[in-house]
Amino acid sequence: MDWVSLLVSGLFAFAWLITFYQSRAENWTVGRTVGWLVFLGGATIGAFYDEFLSAESGLLSWSEPIAAVIMFIGVGIAWLWTPSEDNQSTEQR
Repeated sequence: MDWVSLLVSGLFAFAWLITFYQSRAENWTVGRTVGWLVFLGGATIGAFYDEFLSAESGLLSWSEPIAAVIMFIGVGIAWLWTPSEDNQSTEQR
């Protein structure tokens, strides 16, 4: 692993930690937390998936589009998904 990969790995680890910390500190909703974790998962896949596949793999050309779709799904979850009323009433008790 060269220094660039190590730097990128460190930045992604820092982003994951910041997301967990902010979700606790700001009391994020479940939808927002899950959405941003899915987004970071997609970004992590896009950044590192090619290192785990062989050059002959048919999935290598699809790694970036798949990661982008996962990231868009994560943003959609973070912005659109809200807990149902049953879950909210249970959380308030």
